[in-house]
Amino acid sequence: MAAQRDPASPGYNIAQDPALIKNRIYVGNLPRCTREELESICHPYGTVLGSLVQKNFGFVQFEDEETANKCADALNKSTFKSKILIVRNATIKSKTALNTVTAKKVANGTGQVQMAVQGGIVMSAAAAATVVPINDCEIIVVNRENTKYAEFIEDRLTHSGLRVDVLFPNEDVMLGQVLSNISARGCLYAVLVTPQNEAHNSITVNILYGVPAEHRNMPQEDAIQLIANDFRMKKQRDAASSTPQQRHPEAIQKLIEMLANCRPLTGLQYECIIKYLQEQHELQLKRELGDANALVKHQTTDPEIELQKKILSIMNKPAVTEINNDLMYNSFEEAKADVRLMELLTDGRILKALENIYNPELVETISQYL
Repeated sequence: MAAQRDPASPGYNIAQDPALIKNRIYVGNLPRCTREELESICHPYGTVLGSLVQKNFGFVQFEDEETANKCADALNKSTFKSKILIVRNATIKSKTALNTVTAKKVANGTGQVQMAVQGGIVMSAAAAATVVPINDCEIIVVNRENTKYAEFIEDRLTHSGLRVDVLFPNEDVMLGQVLSNISARGCLYAVLVTPQNEAHNSITVNILYGVPAEHRNMPQEDAIQLIANDFRMKKQRDAASSTPQQRHPEAIQKLIEMLANCRPLTGLQYECIIKYLQEQHELQLKRELGDANALVKHQTTDPEIELQKKILSIMNKPAVTEINNDLMYNSFEEAKADVRLMELLTDGRILKALENIYNPELVETISQYL
């Protein structure tokens, strides 16, 4: 190990002192930011002694290893300035292309510390033992005098099946920032404990997932039941939504992805997509309306056909004298084929005359169609 740097020497930065590396975290995939901004997201987890910011990574120094590990666990995979951070204790070296194994705090017969792998990162067993899953609920304690009250709530929520931890943020960190950090790393609930809460046997509950909601100063028992019931229902919803969804056929899936990415398609490829969607449309109608109703819906006359029928009805209407004569045209297509007739129907004077004989709305329908 390199010799410890002299704190009195020019350019000394505590976040680079090799003797204090265990109390330091490494922050990877770091967006462009200042040291103050980096330190601001670490303040809720303990006193920050110093930091170092490079192009795509940085280091933050804490007072002890426990605080550093707690901050690393909390911030790892959280979002900072639209980037997902990679955070770990600075003593842990990165190692890719490795599978996750269970960390065990044991030593082999030679006295060497056994290594473990967590999420593609090689670490010592001692460090691996500090890695914990993301908590379901964080209990934020404003005043350490309320620690026992917070631990009682922690125990109640733990018995309801939640992973819970107690958090003591620094006084100079805004509560909104603490909640933002907790939410960013995937925590579902945040419980706020203040001296007033303990005095009134209440807590404030923040639901962080989905549409955030705050329930201020709820009676303790009601709040615990709210979290426990909501957590149980969320697990049920997640289990139901985890059922494998039916995918489109592979060939159609590729065509849809090409269409979504604005890639050019051939006429035949478009035709395949259209035909597939028409089939899916019919199946969905059957699911929603039942076979009989879907058939009626599917057989509904096309609006354009209805329009043609209206026009034919006008053109084939018997004369005012009601003399029964054979029709000049047997279909609308035959009428359209008569060039002279079409010229007459596009003449404004002729249409004006027709309005005096027939319903003006129907005459207007003819003019729009032509």
